[in-house]
Amino acid sequence: MRDLLGVIHGLCDRPGFFYRSKTEEVVGDQPLPLLYLESEASPTPFLHALEHKLDEGRPAIPHAYVDVSAVRAEVDKRWPPEARETQPLLPLLDVLSHRLSEVHVGSERLTRFDHYRLVDWLTSKRLPRKPGRDDRASVIELLRQWTGKSGEDGEALNRAVDAFIPNLVTRLGLGLVAWVGSKAGFRWLGKRVPGLARESKWFMRGQNFALPNHSIEFLGFAERLTLGRRESENTEQIKLLLVHAFLEDLRISYRRRRRFVPRRAGFRRTAYIPVLLDGVTKENGGWELLELINDVRNETGELDPLLVIAASSVQPALSQRLGTTPVAPDETADALATWREELPRKRQMLAPDARYLMIRLPFPSEDKKKWKGAPAFTAAPARWLAKSRRLEAIIAAVVLVLLVPGFVAVQNNVKANCSIVGSAISPGVSTRLMEVAGNVECLGYSDNSSQVFGSNERLRWTQQAVFAQNGEAERLHDSEPARPLVSLLYFSSLTHKDSNPDADHSRAEELEGMLLKQRQQNDRSSSGPLLRVVVANGGGKMGRADDVLSGMLIPLLEKDPSIIGVVGLDRSVEQTQKVISALGSLGVPTIGTTLTEASLPKLSTTYFQLIPGNVRQADLVRRYAQHVGATKVTIRHPRLGGTDVYLDNLVNELGKELAGQKVPYEAHEWVNSPQEVPSQCVEDHSSELVFFAGREEHFGEFLQAVGKDCYDKNRLPRILADDAIIRFIAQKASRTRDSLAGMRVSYVSMAGLVVLAGKSCVEGRPDQKVRGGLPLDAFCAGYSRLAQEIQDSGLPPEDRPAKPWPGEHMAVAYDAAGLFLDAVGNAQARLYGRAPHRGAIGGELRELEYFGATGRTNFKASRVGETRNFTILEIANIHDFEQQPTCVFLTGDLYGPDSPRQDNGCPA
Repeated sequence: MRDLLGVIHGLCDRPGFFYRSKTEEVVGDQPLPLLYLESEASPTPFLHALEHKLDEGRPAIPHAYVDVSAVRAEVDKRWPPEARETQPLLPLLDVLSHRLSEVHVGSERLTRFDHYRLVDWLTSKRLPRKPGRDDRASVIELLRQWTGKSGEDGEALNRAVDAFIPNLVTRLGLGLVAWVGSKAGFRWLGKRVPGLARESKWFMRGQNFALPNHSIEFLGFAERLTLGRRESENTEQIKLLLVHAFLEDLRISYRRRRRFVPRRAGFRRTAYIPVLLDGVTKENGGWELLELINDVRNETGELDPLLVIAASSVQPALSQRLGTTPVAPDETADALATWREELPRKRQMLAPDARYLMIRLPFPSEDKKKWKGAPAFTAAPARWLAKSRRLEAIIAAVVLVLLVPGFVAVQNNVKANCSIVGSAISPGVSTRLMEVAGNVECLGYSDNSSQVFGSNERLRWTQQAVFAQNGEAERLHDSEPARPLVSLLYFSSLTHKDSNPDADHSRAEELEGMLLKQRQQNDRSSSGPLLRVVVANGGGKMGRADDVLSGMLIPLLEKDPSIIGVVGLDRSVEQTQKVISALGSLGVPTIGTTLTEASLPKLSTTYFQLIPGNVRQADLVRRYAQHVGATKVTIRHPRLGGTDVYLDNLVNELGKELAGQKVPYEAHEWVNSPQEVPSQCVEDHSSELVFFAGREEHFGEFLQAVGKDCYDKNRLPRILADDAIIRFIAQKASRTRDSLAGMRVSYVSMAGLVVLAGKSCVEGRPDQKVRGGLPLDAFCAGYSRLAQEIQDSGLPPEDRPAKPWPGEHMAVAYDAAGLFLDAVGNAQARLYGRAPHRGAIGGELRELEYFGATGRTNFKASRVGETRNFTILEIANIHDFEQQPTCVFLTGDLYGPDSPRQDNGCPA
């Protein structure tokens, strides 16, 4: 008993993919015998016990048990006459396919028997007869019924055609294609049956039963299998075809590769499929099925995973019919070895007993003691990689590892407001994430809305408006090619680590100034140059400006000759110095809008500066101190010697100027923050002047420190701040702190005449006492409309322009753009209308005397606006944002030589 069970257990085990038999004839899968047990009883207790053993196995071996004597009744029940005109040709095979189709290997269905069910279905159907239709059309209709039909009792006959043709529109479309194709000569289009490509290929080219070569195509072969046609065919051949199709479906489910690609479902099938056929006889079709399986295996030579274990009584004996002698159970192992040795010879001879292994069971009854110690019938565990979802998990992990950098990059781009695809879809955009002072920022350039820098709503709105004007300029140039299209590169600091409305609004103001000039220039009624603005970001405090220039802007300047110059540059730091020097080496004209550090003009012969340098600012502060009779000037500044060369230079120049003119002064630095500055109200400092030499982000704290514990503000000194705190002055949120209420503040203004134009300029007309003439009138008229547009844009209240006078940064940028446009106009006059090269623009700027909204700029005298007006403005209560600054001291040119002045130089 144990010997027999050991052999059966071994036959159930499926060899590995690289297993080689001792005879070295077969690698991997091995041929399986038809194991036939002759017993004294039928049904056989042995098969019942074996079925229970197989049921107990975990993981289970896929198997089926069939009492052959009950097959006919089961088939009659499943296929009543109204469901099927004729019974299956092989009832036992029909039952067996039904049982195995319900078997699962793990969570997967063993097989649906697509090939077998198609042949069986065709043998039970008649061709539909309709007037005027040929047999070929009837076969196509029949097959399409098959692909779109489901049987009852939950038996899915095949894939639903709706999976391929989901709706009526698609079906009509495919029908039209088929009709057109047939008319064009492609008649095979009308013969397509969706869902049968694999089956039709196998029936015509993968097997030889029922003589498929006698049909030109699958449609003819299928027609020969139907009722009314198969009667003229060889019935034995059709039965062989049924068995062959049945075994083919099992082979497909057990394949471990598809051509050269591994098939994991096949590797998960680690046990063959034992089917227990109990009580087989000649009368019930059991012998016939065994003979058909033997003949199919002999004629095809193909391996399949079906392990047939059949049993019947000794009367009548199949062994006598085949002329073989059954062996005793303890001789089964030797008999199996002999069977394997003789199989190649018998297979070639197509011997009727080639596949049989006959065993006689001498015990007629079940004895449970004999099953003790029998091997457990369990399927071998699948290889780890072959298990369901394992490979998917590895692939997912690998993909995840590969995509993590991409996800991180996307996340960083989104966080930094950096366009992910802007550079790819637009030649006018180039961006890169860079680290600036510990913060990842989006740096690069853009000329359209696919990339907008920064997070402040006002700054972003202004960029969008500028980009809209770029599109307008290009459209006008297409319609009027005679008008040259020139571009300015606005290069500044548009991003930063934390929220900083002071910096954001000042940058927005500069872009609003350029936007205002664009709208005035890109006018259909004008004939002058059209203006386009490219926005570039050098990072917080211009921290990576040099990298942006070398990596992105220089290639842009080389490929885009329309860019005639650079405007902006934000602040005087080391990175800005490098940028100015590099642009000078390339011959690119550059106008610094708010830079004042004295050494900058020496770095480049093509560098121009609207605002007077720190030498003029030191002279202005010294003159003002003498004008008000200050007994001492105290300079308060942060620690020097860092990257902020502006402050180093300003403190140095002011010290030299005060010392040279014998004005008493002291310079004190704070180490960590302006809160270290002592209160200036403990003692009476009213006759003194305190000069703040620092950046706007520290000015609020400085004022709080100066005025703390002050009960008599008349004891405070005059407070004067450098031009950098214009951003603080322009930002309402910075000034409306309660601790600043009542403090009087003066500051150096780089465009004081525009500020003095006042509230009336915001309303469209400048204050007449400023006497700015037509340039200021044009600026105020345009600014009034722009300011109203911004107010109505839906921006948050804190991001709308709030101060009641025009922004200085806006006016300076407006004039800087005007300088370039005047230079282009002058160059065109010299070149007879041809578009000038940017090198010629630098030469034109050196010859230019410009009358702008902020005053007169004379670059003939100097590349720095040394003759321009430089103003000290005063606000009596810095807490009152509605208060108009007043002029308390002014040096340099006013709008015209005849403009009346007061004793302090301010407009009279």
